[in-house]
Amino acid sequence: MESPFREILYTNSTPSDSECQSIRDLLVGPRQQIAVLTDEIVATQALLDELTSKRAVLDEFVAAHLALVSSVRRVPTDIMQEIFVASLPSGQNSTITEQDAPLLLCHICRAWRSLALSTPRLWASLHISVPYGDRISSMNNVVNEWLSRSGILPLSISVAFIPRVPDSAPTSMLLNTLVNFSSRWEHIRFRFPVYEYLNPLASLSPSDVPILRTVAMDIFHRFDDQEWNNLGFIGTPSLHSAMIPSKTHGDSLNLLLIPVQWERLRRLSIQGTYYTYSDVALAILQKCTLLETLSLSIMHASGNLSPATPCRMDHLRNLYVSYHNSQPDDFFAHLIAPRLVCLEYMGASSDSQYPFMPMLSSCSLECLRLKPTSAVYTESLIGVLSLVPTLRQLVLSGEPWLQDAGVLDGRFILSLNRMDAGDVLCPDLEQIELLYFDALSDQTLLEFIQARGAAIGRASRLSSVRALLGRPMETDIIPLLQPLIDDGLDVALDYDYQPQAPHMYSPSEALERDGADSWAPISRSWYPYEVE
Repeated sequence: MESPFREILYTNSTPSDSECQSIRDLLVGPRQQIAVLTDEIVATQALLDELTSKRAVLDEFVAAHLALVSSVRRVPTDIMQEIFVASLPSGQNSTITEQDAPLLLCHICRAWRSLALSTPRLWASLHISVPYGDRISSMNNVVNEWLSRSGILPLSISVAFIPRVPDSAPTSMLLNTLVNFSSRWEHIRFRFPVYEYLNPLASLSPSDVPILRTVAMDIFHRFDDQEWNNLGFIGTPSLHSAMIPSKTHGDSLNLLLIPVQWERLRRLSIQGTYYTYSDVALAILQKCTLLETLSLSIMHASGNLSPATPCRMDHLRNLYVSYHNSQPDDFFAHLIAPRLVCLEYMGASSDSQYPFMPMLSSCSLECLRLKPTSAVYTESLIGVLSLVPTLRQLVLSGEPWLQDAGVLDGRFILSLNRMDAGDVLCPDLEQIELLYFDALSDQTLLEFIQARGAAIGRASRLSSVRALLGRPMETDIIPLLQPLIDDGLDVALDYDYQPQAPHMYSPSEALERDGADSWAPISRSWYPYEVE
């Protein structure tokens, strides 16, 4: 709108008295128009609200009737039960929470609740995180009702006891409830602060657990041989997988006295806060003739390992060893595993040699995962890889060093591209994972991937490359690898580098981080190993 006062509009100019009167006269008409328009808006808004309300009523009417003919209502009961079972958490037991199935399914509608409660498979697995004190009683009722709904199905149960629970008395009631279902235990796992929590299980015999296949025991504090002997139920002949805590002779536990039928085990894990002497481990393995998967946390032998007693394991396919010595002994030299497919080793090397190298000549390894706890040199690592021409998957945690130069070998990975008499190192390699590599440049990585992503001589093509690099990105090599990616190569690069922010001056330095009375150098927040 045109205004005769446009020259002083939106300024700080002060109009004269006559101009003020002229302005008031000028606004009479526009003000009347605003009033008229406001009335029209109110009337229109009222009409709009009325129409919106009518539409909402119709929407609700239509939606309610469409729900009656929805496809999900017509799904047969058996198919709906399969859908319910598929909604259970994968890879773990179900938890007592309304955020996940099966309890979540009971809060959708009455029909779903009824169906869920009448589907035993939904209630055949359970993880119990034992609460404090008085809450255990209500938890016990929930557990009993939960497992009762599982009908006659085999049960998978895991129980975690909080280490700070003051005594085991309140938990006996819960364990006694679980014991009532022992005839259907198939997979069972207990995490105990102390042995006393096991007392309710002492009454069980092997005949009480006829279908038990897996037992896992985690006990945080020390226990002795006699206490293990009280757990006679783990001697059931149906047991094929066992996870037991490792202890040294110094803790007076002789693992051979555990009442397990070793000769029937297919999977065995001896792990824990402490370590098992390698000679004790070998004595156990001599009995485990059917083992397919073995996980050990070991240390040097308590005495001399006898070279006259090799341990032959004709069924072993997966071996995971964590070695807790700076100078490993010849434990691996006593192992003969001709069918070994996957080896994971965490520990030190001795004289630039990996201790497991002697056993590589007797197997056709396809998967190798190395997590060294001391410096590894390029020559040693190449020596290992030259012994496993059948390798398909390689995981390296940490870069090797150049022994003479004393620096990380940023070009080690190119060793896998080198041709030797027409052959390339690890010709069957398809998957490689490089963790915590710092000196490896993007250009070197690109060179390696482009070479092994295509055919080199008789070598297989890479199908997967994953790298965690402890530095910032130098060059984005993904666009350069796009042709290989389009051809099926899976590439995932993660640059785990967080530069330190520059320090900015603040007049309230220290006060904004600490309270006025927080200058004590040691406080509870400094303790990194709080027991949870």
